[in-house]
Amino acid sequence: MSRVLVTGGAGFIGSHVVDKLLAAGHEPVIFDVRSSPHHPDVETVLGDMCVLEDMLRGAAGCDAIAHLAAAADVGEVQQDPIGSERLNAQGTVNVLEAARQLEIGRVVYASTIWVYSDVDAPAVDEETALSPPAHLYTATKLAGELYCRSYRELYSVESTVLRFGIPYGPRARAAGVVAKFTDLALEGKPLTIAGDGSQCRSFIYVEDLAEGVVAGLAPVAADRTYNLVGDEEVTIREIAERVRDEVGDVELVMTEGRAGDFRGAEVSGARAASELGWTASTPFAEGLRRYVAWHREAYAEDGAPVAAAASASAAPVVSRGRMPVGRVARDVALVLVGAVFALIAALAGDALLDGTGDVSHYAREHLFWTFAIVGVVAVTAVRAVGVRRRAAEESA
Repeated sequence: MSRVLVTGGAGFIGSHVVDKLLAAGHEPVIFDVRSSPHHPDVETVLGDMCVLEDMLRGAAGCDAIAHLAAAADVGEVQQDPIGSERLNAQGTVNVLEAARQLEIGRVVYASTIWVYSDVDAPAVDEETALSPPAHLYTATKLAGELYCRSYRELYSVESTVLRFGIPYGPRARAAGVVAKFTDLALEGKPLTIAGDGSQCRSFIYVEDLAEGVVAGLAPVAADRTYNLVGDEEVTIREIAERVRDEVGDVELVMTEGRAGDFRGAEVSGARAASELGWTASTPFAEGLRRYVAWHREAYAEDGAPVAAAASASAAPVVSRGRMPVGRVARDVALVLVGAVFALIAALAGDALLDGTGDVSHYAREHLFWTFAIVGVVAVTAVRAVGVRRRAAEESA
């Protein structure tokens, strides 16, 4: 049994890796910026991997590190290049440095098949020469691979590089194409396809991928690179069509392609099969069916994920519903009573200043203004409560 630190262990892929580590008899330790909603009983270290002291604290006593934490949404990386570089590059250096200082036996680094995105070849494997990447996401992940090599050569830190196919499945980030298409289809909205939809993707069901990460801890995987991919190539248009068939009839909309997008070369997983005995076992159609079933069950009727709402920020659960008529009447009555008492107090004060000491005398002389003030207050109160009631109904 090994004690394995999982960076990003509270996230999509990381939480499944924790599942598979437990099943294989290992002792996982979650390292993340938040507690895991999926593993409240697993040892967790809260920290920032970009802070070396946090990494040293989290990795102390561990035999290996499965480094999964990263800025993984290509769109977000493009929008925030500085923050993404810090997470993906500096964070990886800190993981390797912690392994060096603490003499940890292995770092398993989660890279991506996007490193092949600028290779002009119909098929690629781990020996394919890579081209300079056009996308910042690819550059930051490739930088992590190079850091692994440098730490191996300079400090003898053992590492395994795993180039992930496109993951999908339960607990997926909303930004992933399968998750995004499913969300849109369930809402009856069109599915937007960048380019002509012919781009191929090597998707991999997240539970298969997590098993591959555990396999990467094997002694034979030391200082090796593996593609963890499925054996099916699925086009973006096929994904949209399958989601539409699984969820319901929605429109498909074609738009311009994205700059630096993955071109979709056929990625070989033969090395992982022969050396690790690992292959993806879940066909895309079956994985999609499982994901949609999980999505329907896990998401509330208003579209908010139940698990995330209960755990992400530990916020209290607020029950939303139609405001009772009795409550509306009570609120109106309270406002009116308060307004009447305020008016009487004001009239009494003015009457005393008048020198008469007679409130009724003052009120009779100002009868019009008395009714006008009470009427304005009443109408304002009723309208305010009405707005409140409509707001409650719309949020239900």
